[in-house]
Amino acid sequence: MKPKKTKELIPELAKNLQLSEEEIKSVLDLYWRKVRKTLSSLEHTHVHLKGLGTMYMKPWIVEKRIKMNDCAMQNYIESPTNGSLTILNNLAKDNLKLKAAKEELDKQSIKKKLIKNERHNQNLEGEEQDS
Repeated sequence: MKPKKTKELIPELAKNLQLSEEEIKSVLDLYWRKVRKTLSSLEHTHVHLKGLGTMYMKPWIVEKRIKMNDCAMQNYIESPTNGSLTILNNLAKDNLKLKAAKEELDKQSIKKKLIKNERHNQNLEGEEQDS
């Protein structure tokens, strides 16, 4: 399947659905706005987009963002400015979401390792019985 560019897709969809190009464009804009919001909200460790695949949150990026936020928060505490309280509040909220995501990613990683070990042990037991 060859992907289509928006310039080709909008007129074709408008013709097939008997809608105006502006209506199709607004629906596509709304869809991609929602996708971006979902991906950046940090509420899910992975998001599945039909036709595109699954987008996973990277553990090392989460850790990096937590460190960056901690450093920024420390800077605002040491040298406060007029908007420091608002910025600190936003950074703290972001860090809470990031830490919850990191905890979820850690749980998923442990679960994957346990499943892998169980499969490995089952394979070993099967080989011993064959011998």
